[in-house]
Amino acid sequence: MKITSGNIFNDFLDAIYTRGATWSTVIAYQKDLEYFKKWYEETNETGLVAEQITSIDLREYQSYLQNVRELKPATINRRVAVLKQYFKWIQRERLISRLPNFPKVIKEQKVQPKALHRNEQNRLLREVERRGKARDIALVRLLMNCGLRASEAVTIRIMDLDVGDRHGRLVVRGKGNKYREVPVPPETRQTLREWLAEREMQLAYLNSPWLFPSRYGEHISVRYVEQVIKNLGKFIGLNVHPHILRHTAATNMIRTGADLVTVANILGHANLNTTAIYTKPDTKTMAEALAKGEI
Repeated sequence: MKITSGNIFNDFLDAIYTRGATWSTVIAYQKDLEYFKKWYEETNETGLVAEQITSIDLREYQSYLQNVRELKPATINRRVAVLKQYFKWIQRERLISRLPNFPKVIKEQKVQPKALHRNEQNRLLREVERRGKARDIALVRLLMNCGLRASEAVTIRIMDLDVGDRHGRLVVRGKGNKYREVPVPPETRQTLREWLAEREMQLAYLNSPWLFPSRYGEHISVRYVEQVIKNLGKFIGLNVHPHILRHTAATNMIRTGADLVTVANILGHANLNTTAIYTKPDTKTMAEALAKGEI
């Protein structure tokens, strides 16, 4: 049976969304798949049929992205990785009989993930405080000061949190349903206590087990957090999403002398190599070093 892209992309996207992918991830996957479809159909002057895709097509596509479009290695590798996930899924669904060989990933020089500089962090904090929503202030602090993923922040339960004047900790449910304990620093403790006090005044939230409940009884969604952070960024002229705040937390810890093992434990990294990327200088730091050393 010939499987065309029109309906099978949607089935695949529905499947990854059901397994827990965020809506923004689903949209990104859809764009990557549609981009390949467009390239394939224009190159071969025929419709996309998954069964007919060969390793040669995939190598040609990678070459096109690298040499014609001149995209960054990370972008190329991501687009090819999305294709690979898609083909593995349709093979599991027995919609194709074989899996084509995929090209090797393009090696790239590892750079530090994007993080906010100190003045940008202050601008973001000022903006969220000006808008006066205790819940949003607590959210931003948790992401940027404790390094939580958005998916971890929204699933915190009241019972997971223990904050006082001089102490603070929370239990985080991370990737793979792994639990870890994360200390809560003073400023973040204060914003959490303010949110808890406001939360107790709202009758709709009294019986909810979630730290950040929605009006519908469940916890707020990752999509909601993404939108809050994105909107705050727009007000101050920055392109910000929750993971940038997590990167910012890691970068701040490294730059103030924290060791890799400590940072890895706080972030929930199983592999120290994942954490080590934060030790690499960003472009601004390298430019400043060159400027100081210039004759």
